[in-house]
Amino acid sequence: MLRMTDTDRLTARSTTARSTQAQRARTRPARRRERGEETRALLLDEAERLFAAHGFHGVGLAALAAARGLGNAGLLHHFPSKARLYGAVLARVGAELDALLDAALADAGGPRDAACAMVRVQATWTAERPQGARLVLRELLDNLDRVGRARSLPLAGYVDRMCRVIEAAQAAGHVAAGPVVLPLTQLLGGFAYALAVRPTFAQMRPQDAVLASDAAFVDALVALAEAALFTGGHAHADPDAR
Repeated sequence: MLRMTDTDRLTARSTTARSTQAQRARTRPARRRERGEETRALLLDEAERLFAAHGFHGVGLAALAAARGLGNAGLLHHFPSKARLYGAVLARVGAELDALLDAALADAGGPRDAACAMVRVQATWTAERPQGARLVLRELLDNLDRVGRARSLPLAGYVDRMCRVIEAAQAAGHVAAGPVVLPLTQLLGGFAYALAVRPTFAQMRPQDAVLASDAAFVDALVALAEAALFTGGHAHADPDAR
């Protein structure tokens, strides 16, 4: 039976040590990336909260960094400027809405079904993501000067998709002809306002059962929005809905 000499043992230990060091060297960058991605996600969460509450101009980089226990340099490592951070927050919201609309439209049977799905997505998202809805509303109302200088508009793709859904419903005769931005504006504004005032209205009008929960209110709003959207279209049934 062969026995290991001291030299053999030292060689084996050295080989094991080098292998361990190499493994650590390979895993170190992956761990750094994971920590960086986690920090980035937490910064986006905090930025969404603060931007929704105070608007783009009402939030400073120092407050954003301090909220996550970072210095300004730490925040700027992930986002070179407040505008970049704000754009990333909006892009994430836009991607979230796109994914929801994708899933809803995949099951739509025709232009009318697609329009109904779009209405439901927007109403439900506004109710379930009030912080995101406030952020979008602030983007539309508070940042006219900034939007005019912006190099990109992260929510433009989602708005364009909704316009195309309405255009298809118009072409099929389910929605009255005219500029698509008008019914879209009515939908977005109506949902944002209605869900913002529901808690206050519920206190003022406790006898109105429809105000008792967001779910009941969303259902009622969707029915009302669909009735308004389809009023003025041709009076025929959707052949795709049969």
